[in-house]
Amino acid sequence: MRIAVLNYEDAVSTCVTGPADILISAARMYPFLTGKPHQMELELDFIKPSEGQLWKNTFGTSDQNVVNNDEVYNLVIIPAMRFNKIDFVIEKEARLIEWIKQQHKRGADVASICIGAFMLAATGLLDGKKATTNAMFASQFRSMFPSIGMEEDKIIVDQGHIYSCGGAFSFTTFMIYIIEKFYGHEVAVATSKMLMINMHQQPQSTFSIFQFQYNHGDELIKKAQLFIEQNFREMISVEKLAGQYNMSNRNFVRRFEQATANTPLEYLQRVRIEAAKKLFENTNEGIEQVAFGCGYEDMGFFRKIFKRHVSMTPREYQKKYGHYEFN
Repeated sequence: MRIAVLNYEDAVSTCVTGPADILISAARMYPFLTGKPHQMELELDFIKPSEGQLWKNTFGTSDQNVVNNDEVYNLVIIPAMRFNKIDFVIEKEARLIEWIKQQHKRGADVASICIGAFMLAATGLLDGKKATTNAMFASQFRSMFPSIGMEEDKIIVDQGHIYSCGGAFSFTTFMIYIIEKFYGHEVAVATSKMLMINMHQQPQSTFSIFQFQYNHGDELIKKAQLFIEQNFREMISVEKLAGQYNMSNRNFVRRFEQATANTPLEYLQRVRIEAAKKLFENTNEGIEQVAFGCGYEDMGFFRKIFKRHVSMTPREYQKKYGHYEFN
């Protein structure tokens, strides 16, 4: 099997070397761990654009060679780019983007890591399909590629020969998924155990941090947002907010949602849940104390809303991210 990992100038280095290390480690260690013959035949090349050409460097060698036009890989992996270089990379790496399209046309599977999904989307291969990326950049992705269904709650989205994964180090779980896809369940389990990588994915919402959306030009709605963020412990209604800013309920909700992508009540819940997460992370308060401190009087409703946004119960979140001493 031949795998190409792109190594363009503004790629995040960990997303280049990390997947390669996982794949190579699995290939080398599988016979040793299982006592079975080698089942992971693997050739891995790093592909780097330079001087108007695409160059390949095979893992474990120092030789660089121009990529032959006739070469076809079984899988092309697109690593994340630096978050402030998205537009720049898409414009600069037009040759690489065209090469990805041609590889897929000739039979290669294509996989993106984190915001590498922007480069994958720029190929047009995702048009009419679904994808995921780092949840922090989901809104930007939707704006740039409206024909692609963005599922930022997913860590892995498999569209059949085109794959994408979520943010940061989710590529570790993603590589186990890829190994299972190409080499089978037994090899994936052995790799998971060997490298201590969890095979089971949780939604990205488990790890997400709510971003307070201020990158819009509606100053009145910014004031409403600030009011919610400063007074979220109190009873807040749409009627109260709309009246405070001299608007009808309908007009206020429309403007708020247009600016923030949330209704006012959704925004209030997100602010409250983010505050609850901080309390679970930084204090030893009980679940009821946290709920009441964040404006909830109904514990059942708090648990329901918390799990909807975080994909974990309050107790599970507290155990995962709270303060614990290890003896």
